[in-house]
Amino acid sequence: MAVRCYSPMWSLEFQVMLGALVVLVVYHALMFARLAFRKHAVEPDRELPISVVICARNEARTLEELIPVLMEQDHRQFEVVVVNDRSEDDTWEILQWMKPQYPRLKPVNIQADERFNYGKKMALGIGVRSATHQHVLLTDADCLPPGRDWIACMAAGFRNGRTIVIGHSPYGRSPGVGSLLERYDGAVKAMQYMGFAQSGFPYMGVGRNLGYATSIFFGASGPRRHNHLMSGDDDLLINEVSRRTNTAVVADPRTFMTTRATPDLATWIRRKRRHYTTAVHYRFGHQVLLTLLPLARIAFWTALVLLTIRGAWREAAIGAGVELLLLLPVTMAALKRLQAGAMMWFALPLEWLFLLLDPLLYASTILVKPKRWK
Repeated sequence: MAVRCYSPMWSLEFQVMLGALVVLVVYHALMFARLAFRKHAVEPDRELPISVVICARNEARTLEELIPVLMEQDHRQFEVVVVNDRSEDDTWEILQWMKPQYPRLKPVNIQADERFNYGKKMALGIGVRSATHQHVLLTDADCLPPGRDWIACMAAGFRNGRTIVIGHSPYGRSPGVGSLLERYDGAVKAMQYMGFAQSGFPYMGVGRNLGYATSIFFGASGPRRHNHLMSGDDDLLINEVSRRTNTAVVADPRTFMTTRATPDLATWIRRKRRHYTTAVHYRFGHQVLLTLLPLARIAFWTALVLLTIRGAWREAAIGAGVELLLLLPVTMAALKRLQAGAMMWFALPLEWLFLLLDPLLYASTILVKPKRWK
C-alpha cells in the first residue's frame, strides 16, 4: 500500500497562505498604497465660508485653549459654533466671557432636562442648524489644529462639487502602554478609512476632523434612525451618504487635528468596545470589506506559523518574503504619511497584538453590553 508523503507546496496551509496573500496584496496595492505614495499637499481655499461646529460638555479648560487658536486661522470668512451640551462646570460662563473678545464665536446653550436622556447627536444637530454657512467642519473641544491653515486646507476638499471632506485626527502622546495602543489603533483606522475613500469606497469619518455641506446632514436619515445607538453618529452619517463622487480625502499634514490622549488604558478599552456597536450598521458591502481584511491577516499568519512548525521552510520563506518586502513597506509608508513617527517601526508586533486583542474586545461586547454614551 503506497504511503502519501507530505508535500508542503500542495498542503492546505500553503494554499490558505497564498489565498490570504492575494487578498492582502489587493488591499495594499489598491487602497493603502494610494495613501502611502501619493502627494497629498493641497492648495488652501481661504475664500469658502466655513462654520466650525464643536459640541462641548464640561470642557471649560480645553475650550480656553482651543478657541483662541481657532480664531488665529488664516481664513477670510468663518465662525466657530460651540454648543454647550448641558455642562455642569463653567463652560457656558467661559463662552460668554470669550464672546466679546472673539466676534466669530457663536455660543449655543442646551439646558439640562431630567425628563429627557439624549447624547451628543442632539447637540450636533443643534450645532449644524445654528451654523450660518453652508459648509461645516466638525471637531472636538479636546483637539488642537497643527497651525493656521487647518480651515483653509480642509475647505479645499470641497472643490469640484465635493460635499464631504474626510480628515485625520491623530491622538497625542502620553506615557504608558495605553497611549501606544491608542495611537497605533487610531493610525491604522485612519489608514484604512482614508485609503478606502481614496479608492472609491468611503465608509466613515471621524467627527474630530470632518467636513460636509449642511444639505448632506439635513437630507440624511441616519441621524434619526440611529438615535438609539451609543455612538457612531459621524461614522453612520458618512456611511449612509458618502459616495465616490461626493467625498474627498485631505491627507495634508496641515489638516491633522491632534486629539488629546485618553487618560488611561481602561478608558480607551471602554471607548473601543463602544465603537464596535457601530460597524454592524454599515452598508453590507463595507462590512464585507472590513471583515475580509482582518480574516486574511489571521489566515496568513496562522498558515505561516503552521508551515514553520512543519519545517516547510521554503514555503514559509515565500510568505515571509511577500510580507516583509511588499506589504510591510506599504504599511510603514502609510503610517509615516499619517505622522505615526517611530511607531511605524513596530508595525508588525503591534499588528500581531491587535489580531488577538480585537476579537477579544469584540467578544466582550457580546457578553457584556457597553454602557450607553451620554
